[in-house]
Amino acid sequence: MADPVCIVMVKEPTPGSVKTRLTPPLTAEEAAGLATCFAQDTVARVQLLGSKVIIAFYPETAGQKLQSMFPAQDLVWVEQVGDDLGARLDSVMSYAASLGYGPLVAVGTDSPTVPTSFIQTAFDSLNAGEAEFALGRTEDGGFYLVGIRSYRSNLFAKIDWGTALAFEQALRNAKTHRLRTAELPTWYDVDTFPDLLRLRNELATGEESRGRAPATFTWLQTHESQLARR
Repeated sequence: MADPVCIVMVKEPTPGSVKTRLTPPLTAEEAAGLATCFAQDTVARVQLLGSKVIIAFYPETAGQKLQSMFPAQDLVWVEQVGDDLGARLDSVMSYAASLGYGPLVAVGTDSPTVPTSFIQTAFDSLNAGEAEFALGRTEDGGFYLVGIRSYRSNLFAKIDWGTALAFEQALRNAKTHRLRTAELPTWYDVDTFPDLLRLRNELATGEESRGRAPATFTWLQTHESQLARR
């Protein structure tokens, strides 16, 4: 196999364009600040795995701002290209494969405390040839991770992104390609205010979780008085 790579799919944290289901009760600026912490924690965590890390950014103008969020780090940068998330995932994975990387594991930033061991399990399964496709389900029916042993086109077609159908549709695509699949443990995204309160409680009571998301924990501590009033 080639060198493994972890791709972090990052949307520019601009007020009004990220974490909009948290506004209200958060302001657009607060939601953007929280999204920034999610991204920083996710990138820091995947770097601990020792694989190369690609930041796949969106939109095309986001590169410069995002690079200021991750200064002086050994990262590869690539723009997400495509009309929907499936097309953008395909373009980024195709690019990573063209650079000689593999296996390819992509994660989002909406699950800031997903255990690093889950991501490592995906890499281990793909590296060992036990699976050709890895998928981590979120409780709302989406997925927080997708991995492939080697690049295949059209793996992310005909998926209803942002719905409870996405995970099962991605599994269907893998079966269509006759790929052996490793299903990872289920985790949760932080999309709504109840999700955020759940995250706050997880970080308040779990030292290990705080270690996975230190920037997010600091943000929540700083905004505790605002959260308590909402």
